[in-house]
Amino acid sequence: MSIPLLSAGPNRPPLWFLAAAAILAIGLTAYALAKPKYGWDVTTYVGCVHYFLEGKSWEETHAWTYAYLAERFPENVFLEMTTSPPGISPYRSIIATDPEAYRQRLSASCYKVGFLGPVVAMTAAGVDPFLSTRIAAAVPAGLFMFGAFLWAGRKAPGWQALLFCTLGAFAGLLQTARYEYPDGMAALCIGTALILFGDGRRRLACMLFLAAMIVRADAILYFGMFLFFATFIAAPERSLRFIEAVPWGLAALVLWAVISSLMETPSYAQAFHHSFISNAPYILDLEPELSVSVYLEILVRQIGVVAAKSWKYPALIVMAFTAATLSWSREDLRPLGEIALVSLLLVSFHFLFIPWFDTRYYAAPYLLIVVSFGIIGAARLSELRGSS
Repeated sequence: MSIPLLSAGPNRPPLWFLAAAAILAIGLTAYALAKPKYGWDVTTYVGCVHYFLEGKSWEETHAWTYAYLAERFPENVFLEMTTSPPGISPYRSIIATDPEAYRQRLSASCYKVGFLGPVVAMTAAGVDPFLSTRIAAAVPAGLFMFGAFLWAGRKAPGWQALLFCTLGAFAGLLQTARYEYPDGMAALCIGTALILFGDGRRRLACMLFLAAMIVRADAILYFGMFLFFATFIAAPERSLRFIEAVPWGLAALVLWAVISSLMETPSYAQAFHHSFISNAPYILDLEPELSVSVYLEILVRQIGVVAAKSWKYPALIVMAFTAATLSWSREDLRPLGEIALVSLLLVSFHFLFIPWFDTRYYAAPYLLIVVSFGIIGAARLSELRGSS
């Protein structure tokens, strides 16, 4: 079986392009490793790693983790991660001082075994735990960047592919790679799945969505919308029959159930209430009642926050719909238009359930929207010039 991104043929990228793509992807990885984000959630991932390797009590894990972070992080960063300024929720300070609150918070992190597995393996081999989280985030992001270059290089001239992918990386992947979180690895799985879908490799795409769920279980939302799109909207050469989509959907539900049953994870209502209402440190003790009215109130509030936050989100919506519209009648461009449209739908569907527009969640769809829009727009402009 050939590797889709490197398949031979008239559109195979030249060597100079491959070298430039490799340099840029390595540059992104190196930048991310040199400029860590020091995201707060890394306090939980480091704790999960220590607990998995040592198997001691949560009290010992809590004490070890914060002692390690105090030694490993810059003083101002550690202070920010462990204190709550006046007028701000005491969440961080409670987590930093109460082992039970820390244990409950780790329930929302330790189940992400697709990310933590490599981190645990590197740590067991002697790599520093914090560095291990950074490698497990930055390297997959760099790999996805390189894969995106190769994909775009088969669809457009080399300079366009380099330009559009680089611009797309600034839409979210560059910052995502700096976070010591699972999102870089999730971007690799989801972004590659969408690229394979565009090439008609539907089953491989579905497998990668399942892999993304092992990295971040909320990827089930992406997979659900992808299956809907592939079944009812995609062109025949990329579509799934309903009878094919159902087993994939059932597989996702089973995987979700297995992850939830084997690991102590908060329910959707607990996670929603924690994230958008209470910011309570004892997440597993919450007994929230999530009504439709409360959900809609928060959804409308979050849409307002997003609309006022940046021009990027409206711009990406326009790009995706424009790419789909300009490509739908051209067989050679329609795969790109479908990738742009399904990327937007994935982001939108995820937002309906988790109305938090953190760019790191959506790094891969954002990049693919920018690249698809750029290539389709350039092709259409060239067509207009040729006919004038």
